[in-house]
Amino acid sequence: MQCEPSDLEQSLLSELECPVCIEYMVPPIILCANGHSICDICRPKIPHCPTCRQQFLSTRNVALEKLARQVKHPCSYQKYGCEEVFVHDTVREHQQRCHYRPQTCPVYKLPNVKCSWCGIYNDIKKHLMEEHRGDCYEYVDGKFRVLRNIEPCMILSRFVFALNEVFFLRFQANSDTLYAVLMYIGPAENAAKYKYKVKFVNKDDTESVTVMHLTRSFDENLDVVFKSGNCVKLHYDVVSRLETKERVLRYKTVIFRVGD
Repeated sequence: MQCEPSDLEQSLLSELECPVCIEYMVPPIILCANGHSICDICRPKIPHCPTCRQQFLSTRNVALEKLARQVKHPCSYQKYGCEEVFVHDTVREHQQRCHYRPQTCPVYKLPNVKCSWCGIYNDIKKHLMEEHRGDCYEYVDGKFRVLRNIEPCMILSRFVFALNEVFFLRFQANSDTLYAVLMYIGPAENAAKYKYKVKFVNKDDTESVTVMHLTRSFDENLDVVFKSGNCVKLHYDVVSRLETKERVLRYKTVIFRVGD
């Protein structure tokens, strides 16, 4: 929903600013003994009212809650460029998936790599290309790539740009299994909108193995995904049959939208 708040609504919104987080309060709104209000997210974090140091009550500010239900709330990430406004009961849901919500650099899932960058979702690709070019590539449908020296503790991670989205591809080996998973970087609920296939082929193109799965959310823990089986799993017996004498395994990844 997109519509700028009126001057009157903007004036009313100023009355809804939480004194702690400075975000607009939505029901439930809690009162202190002197009648000051605080949002329900900040209330458990502080022992006394930040305005007058009085105790909080179990009483709610019914009048302010009624006001909160009637005005349109701008997204908290308005300062980063979001122009959406919502009624009180949908604004928090939007903010959980807002593309303007500040994001940390996704390289934290790479072994021994750190980056202090923080920015909006729409700038992630640009940042990765500028600062971590060696760990990412543009998706080319049908292009074969290689894994080398597959053995326990081997890890290969790449950020993949495909379908105007950013994905994270991870290969990881343990004592007897090669795992692979493609993760979607963005709102978690969008991960199920994409599928991927990984095809492993021997040197002579006489034998292959193809596995297909839904993409997983980048927010998920990799170890949990691997243990759950919601990923590619290739036993070493299969790997050894497909890889070359130089221990090179050819593979290609196909990424597509569900329904295509």
